[in-house]
Amino acid sequence: MATRKAAARKRRASARPDGGRKKTLRIDQELLDRAKQALGVRTETDAVTQALEAVVRRQQQVEGVRLLSSLGPIDAARID
Repeated sequence: MATRKAAARKRRASARPDGGRKKTLRIDQELLDRAKQALGVRTETDAVTQALEAVVRRQQQVEGVRLLSSLGPIDAARID
């Protein structure tokens, strides 16, 4: 029995070939359908992946702008 439990645990913990893991989520279907349409993707997985990537990208942009603003005003004459 312990061996079966260990094997099941290993299956759950192993990464999928595409680098992801199977998840069970409760997502508003209408919102997901709208996201698929807005993103122009066919699958729900692609919609969720692209939406998550957009959130991460936005956060990186915010951090970049904060870093730039900490350097002081931009001199337009020095821009190549």
